[in-house]
Amino acid sequence: MNYPLLPAGFWGGGLLIAMVAVIHVFIAHFAVGGGFFIAVMETRARKLGLPGFGDYLRRYAEFFLVVTMVFGAMTGVGIWFAISMDAPTAASTLIHTFVLGWASEWAMFLGEIVVLMAYRRVTAQGPSRTSLILAWLYFLFAWGSLAVVQGFISFMLTPGQWLITQRFWDGFLNPTYLPGLVFRTAMACMLAGLFALYTAQIVEDQEQRRGLASFSAWWAVLPLPVAGLAGWWHVWALSAQQRDMVLHGSGEIAGAMSVFWLAGLVILSGGAAMTWGLARRPAKILALGLLVLGFLFVGSFEWMREAARKPYIISGYMYSNSILVSQGQELNQKGVLALARWSARKSVDQADLAGSGQEVFRLECASCHSVGGPMHDIVPLSAKYSAFGFEALLTGLGKLNRYMPPFFGLPEERKALAAYVTGLHAAQPEETVDIKAQAAQPSPFPQDAQYVLLGAADQGLNMLPDAKAWTMGIGSQGLSAQLIRRDASPELVSANVVVSYAVPDGPSGDMAWDQASGRFRAKGINVSPYAAGGGFDPYPLATLTAKDAKTGQILAETKVVLPVSTELGCKNCHGGGWSHGVAGLAPATARDVLIVHDQRNHTRLASQSGPVDCRSCHNDAASGGGRALNLSAAVHGLHAVYLAGRGREACDACHPSDPQGATRALRDPHQAAGLDCLSCHGALEDLALSLLAREDGQGVGAAKPLMQLIAGHQPVTPRQPWVNEPKCLSCHTDYGSPQNSETWGDWTAGQADLYQAKRDDLDAVACASCHGAVHALYPADNPYAQNLDNLQPLQYQGLAKTLGADKNCKVCHMMDMDTPAHHSDMGLR
Repeated sequence: MNYPLLPAGFWGGGLLIAMVAVIHVFIAHFAVGGGFFIAVMETRARKLGLPGFGDYLRRYAEFFLVVTMVFGAMTGVGIWFAISMDAPTAASTLIHTFVLGWASEWAMFLGEIVVLMAYRRVTAQGPSRTSLILAWLYFLFAWGSLAVVQGFISFMLTPGQWLITQRFWDGFLNPTYLPGLVFRTAMACMLAGLFALYTAQIVEDQEQRRGLASFSAWWAVLPLPVAGLAGWWHVWALSAQQRDMVLHGSGEIAGAMSVFWLAGLVILSGGAAMTWGLARRPAKILALGLLVLGFLFVGSFEWMREAARKPYIISGYMYSNSILVSQGQELNQKGVLALARWSARKSVDQADLAGSGQEVFRLECASCHSVGGPMHDIVPLSAKYSAFGFEALLTGLGKLNRYMPPFFGLPEERKALAAYVTGLHAAQPEETVDIKAQAAQPSPFPQDAQYVLLGAADQGLNMLPDAKAWTMGIGSQGLSAQLIRRDASPELVSANVVVSYAVPDGPSGDMAWDQASGRFRAKGINVSPYAAGGGFDPYPLATLTAKDAKTGQILAETKVVLPVSTELGCKNCHGGGWSHGVAGLAPATARDVLIVHDQRNHTRLASQSGPVDCRSCHNDAASGGGRALNLSAAVHGLHAVYLAGRGREACDACHPSDPQGATRALRDPHQAAGLDCLSCHGALEDLALSLLAREDGQGVGAAKPLMQLIAGHQPVTPRQPWVNEPKCLSCHTDYGSPQNSETWGDWTAGQADLYQAKRDDLDAVACASCHGAVHALYPADNPYAQNLDNLQPLQYQGLAKTLGADKNCKVCHMMDMDTPAHHSDMGLR
């Protein structure tokens, strides 16, 4: 935050560091192993009296001098240049923490240069005791340099007690110092053997060449088991979180680990083959191939080590974007732009949101992501997201997926960053929903009619994910009806009648009398929002008909809406667009849901043949504890991490409730009164916590980790989905006008207490029969036709209000009433 950074773009993502560091690390390890190889060969030649090796060692030393001292030194300086441009804060921390250590390392390197130049001059005159001493002295300097640098490298991965003490030796002798040193020493020896295998082919004498090749092959092969064991030692020296990241949590690490083991096994096999004495040409080709694999072996290890630090550049102290862990709270309060010393902007310019976002990207993202470059290109990685979805991703960064740092800054900076990143993609056409008004006329109701037929959909809106890749097991719509014989003392009719429903171009059937609920019921009505003539209609009308069971005479008829919608906003974060213009889950959207599930939970759902049934792991919402969260708790709990602080916008992003969407499910007077989803159900954070709290109480282990990532606004009151719901009487005390009281957590006690199941004080007429369905209470305002949901009250009383309102009791009683019978405060005055 206090240093200028390399401008973002193609060179972002640490490309300069990657280009220079991999080459330098390869050369540096070769310098150590090669020095050891030269020393051993000098000793072996003198002890065994091997003729002809003086020229080979001289030529080896000349090449060694050029590679290690020239290219090694240049790339070493290049690393300092690259990190000073891309990660200057981390470089500053390393310098100030290990001043004495760096001085020691540079002294070692100076010793390498002087001794190697002296060795080259002495070997030009032939092998001698002096050349032997210089060879071993060079190796000691080279290995000493490695031993010192290993302290700095491993410190960045596992700082250990340094995070508390800030002392030199606590940082230097950290948990992965020894396993890393053993591994790097073995790797250095392996590289020297691989190089010697190739250079052995320059020896003209066939017997000497084969002997040297065989010796070099063993030199390359024997360190590999040591490297493998030290590698596992290295892994188990990591923290539990880092170890889980290395072994399970990162596809990037998994890919590098595959290369690591494959390269190691091929080197082992190829080296073993070289010990048998191959002909010169195939031996040279094989040796070159093994040397390339050695480069991949080194590179894959370094890639894994770097990735294991994520989301840090110095674990537990500094994030990979150079933001200190201790700075997070201040950045969230004041903003990253305001506190970044070298920022071109100090606040978000609302007139240039994307431009401000580009500056935030440079400060927080460019250290790991490029724009159009080879290193973690943000353009394809963000292609599936809308601006809303990318902002949600930023909200959840560093929580569930700890491979990336959290986003730090103000909400407007997060919004600006989302605008910049999503603006890098080709502009998508704006979605417009053209809802055409429909004509809806109520059924006739003669004044002398003997019966009143009332009906309501069981669900305020049947959300129907129409993905073919998976199913959430959401049931079909249901319908309830009551037939009332009109009289001064009306009565419910249940016998000798047939009540049926029919949807034009859709399902039809008879309804069964349910004694427990006192209603005719039909379950599993498979209505669809996709009209037969094309288009999208989330409010298909069903005609209810009551007939005399014996004569077939029609006793009463009415119309009722059966709401159903596929407008689930998974595409906002999972991409893919709508499958049916304004709604529906596209195959790409559904598949990405499975892919993300696999990434988060180490499953293989995306490769499964046939549709995935979410309930096969996530039990029914109404059941007790299980091995996984129930479906409602899992979905709301996960998404609360990403959609925190978004208020109603979080609800509208997933549910068909967006006032500008194709469904606009909230149709009753509550919305007209200024209330929304949060007024009854609470913010997504509170809703999720209440669902997770019950699961935690049921012993589901996945609940508590999620709860720890969510900050709620209300007391956590456990609830069971679809059973413990908001109660009407929480606000409408004694059925009166709403009171300004705290109602959060005052849930229905059970399914019998739900609005859809409730009946009046006489335990006869269902609440929904007079008031309408959930989310469409009378007078409802339907976007497809203003009175579409009001057809029944219009039919029976010519008034789009609760049945019986404004002294219309004669709808059933055939006379005016002066005493409220169904419940108090019925507005009879």
